[in-house]
Amino acid sequence: MDIPKVSIVIPVYKPDERVFNLLKEKLKKQTIPVEIIEKWNNPEPVSMNLGIKEAKGEIIVILAQDCIPADEKYIEKLTKPLEDEKVVAVVSDLLLPYEEWKKRPFLSRMFTINDLKLRKPDMNLSSCAYRKRDLEKIGYINENISAIDVDFSIKIRKLGKIERSNVIVYHIHPHKNYKKTLKTFYNYSKYNGISVKENKIKEHGFIQKVLRAIPFLGFTSIYYRYPLKNYYYLILIHLLFGAVIEHVINVIGFWQGFLFGEEPGKRNKEALSKNI
Repeated sequence: MDIPKVSIVIPVYKPDERVFNLLKEKLKKQTIPVEIIEKWNNPEPVSMNLGIKEAKGEIIVILAQDCIPADEKYIEKLTKPLEDEKVVAVVSDLLLPYEEWKKRPFLSRMFTINDLKLRKPDMNLSSCAYRKRDLEKIGYINENISAIDVDFSIKIRKLGKIERSNVIVYHIHPHKNYKKTLKTFYNYSKYNGISVKENKIKEHGFIQKVLRAIPFLGFTSIYYRYPLKNYYYLILIHLLFGAVIEHVINVIGFWQGFLFGEEPGKRNKEALSKNI
């Protein structure tokens, strides 16, 4: 079959200039031609939807501003599984390069050491490939909720299979400020609680998310993801300065979201207020 035209949609909001430039340079070197659409300074789902609607390609790749393809064949390999009509989404693997991790402050390094281990998410809204027509079928991305990844995952799975591409993006979160890092992890946990409450047992990864929020048992989730082979010598330091704090945040954040929820679209309103 002919190689379909691919559009890459990048929601951009206060990017790290160095990382964002690395992303754009890597995209210029891809082995297949791509259309690049940047949408700036909106709530993330709004930027995604604007980019999808503007895109001319049959295939859409949504790429976060801090996700850098590992090589020049990234887009080619990521989109290939969509040649199978039963496949509706193709997922990337995520990895934090050691050189980037070392640039972070000590406490942020301990809190994010698990990112040094290759992550293979079952579904991830960014760094994935889709057909534009399938995104249209599900009504695009819900702009009025906080847990957009979860809502999107439930809808897209109803259309077909999720496939792994086994290609890597270097996910370089800007965790330079420890307090902001803690807030980010807290929000992740809170959105997990909200989505589990809304979707109950149908929630993808239900057991894992609930287990992570149970006092003491939640440590098993943290150390399942720990890069033990290469960083076994840091495990005690990580326990004291990373795992305990992460576990407390997981528990508090999850149950805060589960019990009290959140005003619909609050995250989007906060993003807009920062631009005023």
